[in-house]
Amino acid sequence: MTRLTLVAVLLTAAFTRADESRPFRLGFTSWPSAATVEAVTGAYTFIAAHGDLLAEHIEEGVPWQAAADGKPFPREFVQKMQGRARNRPKGVKVLLSITPLDMGRKGFADLVDDRGKRMAPKEWADKKFNDPSVKSAYLTYVLWMIDTFKPDYVLTGIETNEILNNRPDAWGAYRELSAHVRGEVKKKHPKLLIAESVTLHKLLEKGNKKLADYQKSIREFVADHDFCAVSFYPFFLGQHKAAEFDDSLKFLTTFTDKPLAIAETGHPAEDLDVKRWNLNFRTTPEEQNAYVTALLKRAQVDRYLFVTWFASKDFDELWATFPDAVKDIGRLWRDTGLVDEKGKERPGLATWTSAFGRPFAAGR
Repeated sequence: MTRLTLVAVLLTAAFTRADESRPFRLGFTSWPSAATVEAVTGAYTFIAAHGDLLAEHIEEGVPWQAAADGKPFPREFVQKMQGRARNRPKGVKVLLSITPLDMGRKGFADLVDDRGKRMAPKEWADKKFNDPSVKSAYLTYVLWMIDTFKPDYVLTGIETNEILNNRPDAWGAYRELSAHVRGEVKKKHPKLLIAESVTLHKLLEKGNKKLADYQKSIREFVADHDFCAVSFYPFFLGQHKAAEFDDSLKFLTTFTDKPLAIAETGHPAEDLDVKRWNLNFRTTPEEQNAYVTALLKRAQVDRYLFVTWFASKDFDELWATFPDAVKDIGRLWRDTGLVDEKGKERPGLATWTSAFGRPFAAGR
């Protein structure tokens, strides 16, 4: 018996009673550790072995013009999406996360056309989120993606509360787009669970002098969703301790009465030094494990729908290919894997495996 296997056995005994089932699904995104076929295949293989949920987190841009014109989507884009859909391991549920927003959560997602992906051109960037052409085009895209991936859960927006932080004047128009798309999708897929993710660190940001009003606005936004989908990275709040992690997660039960789900999360196992943001965050694999432990315990107590860990394996090799302009932001998540870049399992994986080994409560 290996040391990690022994740890997993001990953790299983500590985590639950013998008759306790797991009410939440466990999953990872398909984010690869390198830009190779082997790494992509490895990510899906890992998910099949350690989870019952696959999260297809897609920020590849939107074929805005083709969707608006009622024309076929770009061939390369279609082939890429269909390829990802075919990689779905047998027996797992799928969370499809897509968004009309750019990576900065300020404006429109990049435009995808036959030339590839590029910033949304002026004729799109200058539109309002509730422009009829935007609503029509984004709905067309969402429905196509649903037909392609056949998901069990859908996020039609990723970390969309941050529009209220970055462009408060656009929040009302964005909510109109959001409500329109979700309403039309429900007409075609009435049983599909639909939401948009919100970032927990913004809901707990002490520097926000109008935090109560902000929380109220996002609470009203989430009230229209089928569940509350949360993006949470504790290091954004400077958190290191299990009690801090747990307090943040417990806040969610006071924030909403909707079913809770962690749409994406992670915590670094190696020190973070990012000069652009003057970030010096000291951490260890043991601290990462403390977060995994707190997260899964809270998921059990509060009966989450699912928990999605973003990167299964450190992506140092993939990160090395990033353009200089995005290297710093990629560095934030590079070492959050439950497996390091050399393939060594971290303690958090044993904790995760012990939870995954519990019987899943069917019907959720």
